[in-house]
Amino acid sequence: MRDLLFGGDGSANFVAYDPSTGDPLWHAGLHATPSNAPITFMLDGRQFVVIGAGDSLYAFTLAR
Repeated sequence: MRDLLFGGDGSANFVAYDPSTGDPLWHAGLHATPSNAPITFMLDGRQFVVIGAGDSLYAFTLAR
């Protein structure tokens, strides 16, 4: 499993960064700027990350 750092970029994007280099690895455009810190959880052997933006929650699964 890879270490990741998640955050927003101020342009309504949710971004995964490499924590050792700060390089962006992935992003998803959201309809609003993320409004809280993301959380992660495991379900049936898969890891998920959830973030709130505006009045919506977005859930993403991490690649195995």
